[in-house]
Amino acid sequence: MTISKDSPADDGILLTFPKGLLGFPQLTAFRLFEPPDGYPLKFLQSVTAPDMAFTCIDPVAVKHDYEVPLGDEDAEALALESLEDAMVLTLVVIPEDPRRMTTNLAGPLVINVKSMTGYQVALNADKFPLRFPILARD
Repeated sequence: MTISKDSPADDGILLTFPKGLLGFPQLTAFRLFEPPDGYPLKFLQSVTAPDMAFTCIDPVAVKHDYEVPLGDEDAEALALESLEDAMVLTLVVIPEDPRRMTTNLAGPLVINVKSMTGYQVALNADKFPLRFPILARD
């Protein structure tokens, strides 16, 4: 799916990632879109560089026991008052054969749904796979 650069400014949910995303520290403002009937997939598009868009997924849809162990520093930076205030997404890689899609469980995006601020958390890749198959079920 391609997100139009000409989408109205009120499309999607505006999110701020103060530290950017891993590999893209300069990109801090994004819009999050969920296409109709698109769950669990969502799209995260940079506001300042609209050609930069990432496919995301609700990781619980592919790994039911997935939990992000947030350190005190991460929780404090996100200003999370409760777990219900957090939305977790993981980035998706869609290869030429979409049946081989994977998601990065080691670099989840944790978003405070009250402040609309998010951080990408770096987890241990030995415990959390960088390329977890989306079509495989646990």
